Amino acid sequence: MDFSKRLIADIRALLWLVTVGGILLAAYCIHRGYLGSLPWLSAMVGLPWTAHGVVCSFYLNMAKSDHKEGGITFESAKAQGFIPPPAADSSAASPQI
Repeated sequence: MDFSKRLIADIRALLWLVTVGGILLAAYCIHRGYLGSLPWLSAMVGLPWTAHGVVCSFYLNMAKSDHKEGGITFESAKAQGFIPPPAADSSAASPQI
């Protein structure tokens, strides 16, 4: 598995661990009679999810650049005999639906 894919998988596992741990900790606090607010819960759970969204967004941007013409993956496939499809022609008739 590529490093970037492994990184995404590891982040997802840690993200769920933090989420479930945060919810269990909040439930324990409520069970023990804690009457204060729990803003730390939203930060503890919300910030890692936000970071995960950013990481996935940058990963998708990297994948897009690698898979278009001139990208590393595209050029590697082309060197091994991959023939890219012809460019879309706006004057060509589209298939029937």
